[in-house]
Amino acid sequence: MYAIVKADQVIKILSGGQAYISEDGTQHPSNIFKLWETSKLNEIGIYPIEEQHLHLDSKTEIRTNTIEYKINSNTVTSIKSKKDKDFSKVKENEIIKIKGTQNNLLLPTDWYYIRKIDKSTDIPSDVQKYRDDIRTAGDSMIKAITDASDKAAFQKLYPVWTVTDEGDQINTGGILDVWPDLKDYNL
Repeated sequence: MYAIVKADQVIKILSGGQAYISEDGTQHPSNIFKLWETSKLNEIGIYPIEEQHLHLDSKTEIRTNTIEYKINSNTVTSIKSKKDKDFSKVKENEIIKIKGTQNNLLLPTDWYYIRKIDKSTDIPSDVQKYRDDIRTAGDSMIKAITDASDKAAFQKLYPVWTVTDEGDQINTGGILDVWPDLKDYNL
């Protein structure tokens, strides 16, 4: 993509696959975008566009349709914009997600409780411990989300996974989506 720049403003965007007629009426074939050096294109007011990567936190931000252009010495940088989502909705959605995950993690051990009611068979202590730990983890996440006063506080809840020298993954960050693992409970 290319920008036509005039008086330090982007006035038009070109795909680079089309012929171009400059202000003086000179018609340029579409292959100038492939054959000409950037400096030669700059002489007639055409600048290649470099897109700036948009770092978007999909939980708390949404991309807008606004694009700003920054004119550099021989290129134009395209900057997409973003805005914050409604923070109360972010928290509400995350709590709904946590409750759903908690429910899904408890499901595989529900049959122990049905068996207890049906046959009076005791529930193994590892099963009870796992279920208690799932509930504790979920409750802790919900409390932390509820207590987060702003986007920055919420983002501190994100886990940061690091690989140790032994190849194990450990969380050195927040608690969101960090759940007890069923395989750690001898089940």
